[in-house]
Amino acid sequence: MNDRAFVIWKGHGSDQGIYSARNDHGTDFNNARRVSWFAGSRGIAAVVEPLGHGIRAAWRGADNDNRIWTAGANFTGDVWGDQSLPTGVPRTEDRPALGVLGERVVMAWRGAGQDEHIWYSVLGPGGWTPQQLAGDGTASSSHGPALAQHDGRLVMAWKGSGGNQNLYWCTYDGQSWTAPKAFPGGSTHGPALASNGAVLVMAWKGSGDDDRLWRAGYGNGGWSAQQLAIGRSSHGPALGRLDKRVVMVWKGAYGDERLWWTPDSFRTQQPVRDGYTSSNTPAVVALNFADL
Repeated sequence: MNDRAFVIWKGHGSDQGIYSARNDHGTDFNNARRVSWFAGSRGIAAVVEPLGHGIRAAWRGADNDNRIWTAGANFTGDVWGDQSLPTGVPRTEDRPALGVLGERVVMAWRGAGQDEHIWYSVLGPGGWTPQQLAGDGTASSSHGPALAQHDGRLVMAWKGSGGNQNLYWCTYDGQSWTAPKAFPGGSTHGPALASNGAVLVMAWKGSGDDDRLWRAGYGNGGWSAQQLAIGRSSHGPALGRLDKRVVMVWKGAYGDERLWWTPDSFRTQQPVRDGYTSSNTPAVVALNFADL
């Protein structure tokens, strides 16, 4: 077990600061710190970049700033570069999503204002590509989507637009997107995705007043039946891969702003650490010092 969980989150309540902490082997999460002067009003997205193993994070700005900001850190998450705006200054009303396809980082997000289309951009050697419509142009959502690489393709999942609480998914091969497909689950918020290499896992908060967290797995060409994951939340959870297992991190339900996680394939839940709190969806990535 070489991977170490690294969690990034927005502060609790009106605190729009962005914070991070790492789980080293044999210890709890520790060394929580403010991430530079970065601030956001929604959840955080993060991935480990395939080239260089640095961390890439993205978030919506604070208060009325609906621009998407991004920044990179070294492989330990201790040193961050300056925040910057991607090409075209994309805007959103919710948390963006980050994923990896091959050697490229891909970002997807719901538009700003009344624009509920899902857009995407790819980070290459020359920076971010101009934004384009994702999901063959018909994908739309009131919340941010989720991205994860599985079986050589990038999978995107999202909640429907407006009051539509159905979930949908599609794939991207680096050239084009497949048409959206309905998924037999529902949520008031955006879902999460992660792959352990064999199975792609989706997790989501229930629909309506159902604050339970649910999950399903994709393998052998189809999705499993949905089942209860663990925990409750008033927002969507975050998923990440540690070694060969999928872990989940989430904010508690309603007034419970503690950060929770399940490190053991959804068997048990525990607080990330006392005092680590957030009002929105966090992000979790795996740091592997053995790769360096």
